[in-house]
Amino acid sequence: MRGLRRVALIALFLGLLVGGWAFAGKNLEPVEIDYLLGTSPGLQLWKVLLGAAGLGFLGAGIPLSLSLMRRRLETRRYRKELTRLEADLKSLQPAVDPEDPAEPAFRDD
Repeated sequence: MRGLRRVALIALFLGLLVGGWAFAGKNLEPVEIDYLLGTSPGLQLWKVLLGAAGLGFLGAGIPLSLSLMRRRLETRRYRKELTRLEADLKSLQPAVDPEDPAEPAFRDD
């Protein structure tokens, strides 16, 4: 199973490498980017597209990772609280001897 996963990852990496190489080879023409404060020199189109995609991933990834970290901290806090409450509940339950018929059996449903 590990070998198959490793082969699949290598094939995916090589596919992305070849696809990226072909994409860069077909998009070599220089483009000028006009900013608010000026223009950039002629950069190759594939570099501009790669930079724009990278900025987009960062723009979406940073808030997403912050949200996930906040959820993990909340989950950890709730688990600790649940453990504490379960311990309190067990300390409040009466000790019942299952061999003694005089005491009613405690059902934990």
